[in-house]
Amino acid sequence: MKKIFLFCAALMAAVSVNAEIKNMNCAEAKAEALDKLQAGETGTDSVAVTGFVTKTDGTISRGQQTFWMDDEQGTTQTFQAYWCNIPGASGSNGEPLNVGDKVIIKGFLMNYQGTTAEMKNGDVVILERVTVEIDTIEVDVCEAIAEGEALNNNEVTPDVFAVVGVVSQVDGIYEQYNQATFWMNCEEEGNAANGKKFEAYYVTLQENDGYMPNIGDTVGVLGKIKKFNETIEIANGKAWILAKSNFVPDTIRVSVADAIVAGNALADNESTKDIYVVTGFCDSIAYAYDETKGNMSFYMCDDINTPTYDFEAYRVRTNVAIAVGEQVSVVGHIKKFVNSDKVVTIEVVDGYIEGQSTGLFNLKGDNIKVEKILENGQLFIIREGIRYNVLGALVK
Repeated sequence: MKKIFLFCAALMAAVSVNAEIKNMNCAEAKAEALDKLQAGETGTDSVAVTGFVTKTDGTISRGQQTFWMDDEQGTTQTFQAYWCNIPGASGSNGEPLNVGDKVIIKGFLMNYQGTTAEMKNGDVVILERVTVEIDTIEVDVCEAIAEGEALNNNEVTPDVFAVVGVVSQVDGIYEQYNQATFWMNCEEEGNAANGKKFEAYYVTLQENDGYMPNIGDTVGVLGKIKKFNETIEIANGKAWILAKSNFVPDTIRVSVADAIVAGNALADNESTKDIYVVTGFCDSIAYAYDETKGNMSFYMCDDINTPTYDFEAYRVRTNVAIAVGEQVSVVGHIKKFVNSDKVVTIEVVDGYIEGQSTGLFNLKGDNIKVEKILENGQLFIIREGIRYNVLGALVK
């Protein structure tokens, strides 16, 4: 019995020691992460890192913020706090940190790719707040693009901008977080930036009563402008619906092959205004079903015996995991996605599985009575189960 007691006491002591929080400054945390951890490795000791915020390029998203720290006020980026939890922030509410704030972040050190010392998803304690006066500048989309193009890559403006424009494309609706990703076009006649697009990336909707952005809506987006590779954007800012367009897109039912044709006809990174119902077989899984998020990614084809891997249902909403070989209909906007390496993917982004609960794109696609079908290059209209050609003649 005595041996058991001594063993338990020793075990509790070991756990207690391991649970102690190591206090460090930013320089010490950087040395610990890069010298003692392998690239991609996360430490097992609880650490509290104290320092000043020296860079931050976004507001709070889902209660978290990313920023850089150093042991002195300034611009030196010694240690990164990657999407750490801001106190008092519920969802995307709460005040973001500003450059000059003194904070403690608690969590585990991480060596990111052997080059960056960071803490991911740590808890923030605010020690001191600085008084910061940031100008808010009202601009249109063309002026916002010009501001962004003057930046270096991955740089953000020191000032906050209120960008007013019209939604031209919706890439994602994330109702559980009250967020959306959409684009606005520069349409000022004669402007050198005419035809260029501005992205509102994961912005949080304010006072919207459940309504999410739709094509043609006039919106205002508030935040710092960022140049991200070739994209000019406001990421994780705030957005308001200023005027609703009442735009109702058509629903077009297609095969996978016809969906690819429709996608290839788009400009790079453009999405269709109409909603497509793409029916085909799941031929491979790209991203496994996430029960918490209720989504997954998979590729589709028309013939399961000859998979093509040319069309992706990307992060579509589903209540259950879709299995390889299963036939499904995916509802959403088709997008021609082109990455930085110029690789083209035709996909449905943030759509949903037909027959399951919807709410996407401000309409319920399952209940639409008028649909369009694209077959062999010909467009037909289905109204209450009856097929017509585009001229309105009944098809026998």
